Amino acid sequence: MKKNASIKFMVVVWLVGILFFLPSFITAEERFQIELYGGISFVNPKDFNLLSNAEQQYNDIYFIERLRNYNGYFMNDFPEIREAIPAGLRFRYHLSKKLSFSLAVEGFIQKKKQTFEGSFYYSTTVSENHTKRYDPYRLSLSGYAALGGIHYRMPVGSKTDIEVGVAAGWAKADFDFASNWTYRASYQATSISYDSVDGGILEGDGSGSGFMAQAMLRLNRMLGRRIGFFVETAYSYCRMKSIEGNGRETRTGIPGETTWEGTWGIKREEIRVLWGNKNVLVPTNYWGGWTSSQRERDFVLDLSGFRLVLGICFKL
Repeated sequence: MKKNASIKFMVVVWLVGILFFLPSFITAEERFQIELYGGISFVNPKDFNLLSNAEQQYNDIYFIERLRNYNGYFMNDFPEIREAIPAGLRFRYHLSKKLSFSLAVEGFIQKKKQTFEGSFYYSTTVSENHTKRYDPYRLSLSGYAALGGIHYRMPVGSKTDIEVGVAAGWAKADFDFASNWTYRASYQATSISYDSVDGGILEGDGSGSGFMAQAMLRLNRMLGRRIGFFVETAYSYCRMKSIEGNGRETRTGIPGETTWEGTWGIKREEIRVLWGNKNVLVPTNYWGGWTSSQRERDFVLDLSGFRLVLGICFKL
């Protein structure tokens, strides 16, 4: 539902610009400018991506290490969010030919989904087969921002100029994840044979808001008196804390659903293995059965990163 709302938001932004503002550039003055843009943003929300990293570590410990003398493989092909797709609408007012102010509204979205499995087997007088499958494992991130900025342009030709700018404002973001997994094990011997099945669906979401700032550099090219295009690169800074959300889990063979809500944080789980202890950092908002000493730190949704967008502009 959150993802659909973000998509609708971005579509509305574009439609508003096209349907209501584009026709007006024919008769209006040139103090005002409207811009529509979209592209790619290279982000790395490290704490959010720890979800995939923790699940991979659990498999390494409980599945692969325990069956290290068996034949087989495990893909551990968990997705991570490394980029997002931004789109926006920007209004500008030119104080002079070189200096202008702006107000922008933009949204961003990304979704990663993967289906994969691993299988191990062992066969002598006793035959064993173990298979774990994710169908699917999913991460999703979306949000929007409102930014005010100031821009300074430097002409390099009659219709071309280079521009620098800074902007700051407020952003809101939502994320969710889902892990739908099954584990099957079969045992066969001379006098015994049985199968076991385990599995579950683990889902969670989070929402937060915070300060966002951008530093921009772009190239403008006019195609006529009132219409042109631009290529813009920017670095965005945005780190959101105090992320709140819900969670739910169902397990094979257990009736009902377990639900919870709370503030997201990073937990540290210490697991005993053959060579000592191994620590796994787990992002979660479920605190049942954990001690306060296991809370490593707060969860931070870091949306900082470089981006590249292409846009069209209309002078009014």
